[in-house]
Amino acid sequence: MDEKELKQLETQLEELGKSIDSKMEDFSTKAKDASVEEMKKLQEDFKKTVKSDMEAELKEYNEKNIKLQEQIDELDTKLQRADFSGVDHKTLIDQIKSQLIEYKGENSLKDMIHKNKGVEFSLKVDDMTTGVNLSGAVIAPQRIPGIVYDPDRTEHVRDLLASGTTSSSTVNFVYESAIDDNTDVTAEGNEYKQSDFDLALTTATVRKITAYIMLSEEMLDDIEGLTSYITARLPSKLKVKEDQQLLYGSGGGQQLSGLTVNATAYSDNLADADISRIDVLVDAMRQIRDDEYQATACLIHPTDATLIKLTKDDNGNYIHPWIFMPSGQIVLDGVPVVVSTAITAGQFLVGDFRRGAQIFDRKDASLEFSYQNEDNFIKGMVTVRISERLTLATYRALCFIYGSFAEALASGSL
Repeated sequence: MDEKELKQLETQLEELGKSIDSKMEDFSTKAKDASVEEMKKLQEDFKKTVKSDMEAELKEYNEKNIKLQEQIDELDTKLQRADFSGVDHKTLIDQIKSQLIEYKGENSLKDMIHKNKGVEFSLKVDDMTTGVNLSGAVIAPQRIPGIVYDPDRTEHVRDLLASGTTSSSTVNFVYESAIDDNTDVTAEGNEYKQSDFDLALTTATVRKITAYIMLSEEMLDDIEGLTSYITARLPSKLKVKEDQQLLYGSGGGQQLSGLTVNATAYSDNLADADISRIDVLVDAMRQIRDDEYQATACLIHPTDATLIKLTKDDNGNYIHPWIFMPSGQIVLDGVPVVVSTAITAGQFLVGDFRRGAQIFDRKDASLEFSYQNEDNFIKGMVTVRISERLTLATYRALCFIYGSFAEALASGSL
């Protein structure tokens, strides 16, 4: 290739470079507001245009410059894989201008054509991934307001009992501890029959249930919803402990004297080899009725409630048609069955909860925030505490029947 031809080729390449520059600017302008689908079409059009222009301009030199044609084909392949995402790297036009047109050194286009050398272009062809190409909070996360926590217990022992208040640290009441009843018919002129009643004074002492947590001022200021979370969760945990004391408090130390401690033990009256939990609860109601009380509730654990619901006869039919009752509520002999995790699985408590016992509140549950604890003020810490004072007066042990399903079922099968 002579000097004239080289000069002509160089001029044509300069014009080609300007043409590609113009097309690139046009592509960039259109790409700014283009949708994903429009961007794909623009990319394809741009690639086809660049390839077509370069092939048209250099076609007459193909036979003399086979290497150059090979580079054009390679450029086409790289264009198909080119990244047009806007990442900052050296563009195709910059490389064409620097390597083919503007560079005048030893490896200029003229020199490469004389020596039959190829021309290479470097394009970014790596696939982009979130882990490799993005850093920091590029994609903003969606934030759900509030704090997620486990649900609270909805059925509490307090809800079953009569309640009152006291202004003292103890509640005293007199109950009939024994009776010698000789009431009988009497003939005219004969002595009346003598009966004796033994009365006893008992005391229910007020006890305190407490809890506290310590947290920093920054937590209260910076964590959205923390105050609402604390004011909901601490009372919830207090009620759970209250349930435990109302049911199982031993009466010793600082504990309340709970219902199960004062209740009458279940006495089996079923000489039947085929009994169920339903039979046991109904028989416990009978035991209360024998002493002239009327059961107002049966307290059982969810596990035992499920076993009652799923009890079937020999034909596979449900014995208790709970599926046809509102909310699946279990009612036995007109008495509602209260299902709660407050009572231990496998146990039951049947009772006249309204007449048999009463809660007396000395101080309702109180939630307080304070700096006045040790060196809280200096350290910027806040103490949150909750407390309540109450007592439980169990008037009659015969009002409550407490037992174990396992023992009751075993006794009934004898």
